[in-house]
Amino acid sequence: MDANGSGPLEDLVHWNGELSELIRDARDGEPTSTVTFRRRHAVAAVEKVTTGLASPGQLVDWAQAVHFEDQVDVEEGHQDLLTQFLVEASTPELFEPVTREVCQRWLRVLRTSLASDAEAAGR
Repeated sequence: MDANGSGPLEDLVHWNGELSELIRDARDGEPTSTVTFRRRHAVAAVEKVTTGLASPGQLVDWAQAVHFEDQVDVEEGHQDLLTQFLVEASTPELFEPVTREVCQRWLRVLRTSLASDAEAAGR
């Protein structure tokens, strides 16, 4: 864990490790700083499902944990996109079941957003 106490949250947002342990550690810890949830984190999580490294149910659990963690901020300028992702992924009963196809669609949307920023930076 780093000196500012955000280690467990960083690990959760990055999905670095066993999900149940990440969720437990983030809930048990008392971070002293916030962690920013970025589009690249969403891409990496969705890729876990599309490549078979995680199940759709695990993505739901991860999204719930990230979405409801008070010390997690959302990337500036992309709050609408990332909040929509977290809400839809964390509450499939309100939207649609999380499937590989749904993850592939989110992957396209998120990558397009990242590519737009890269293109704008190149101008």
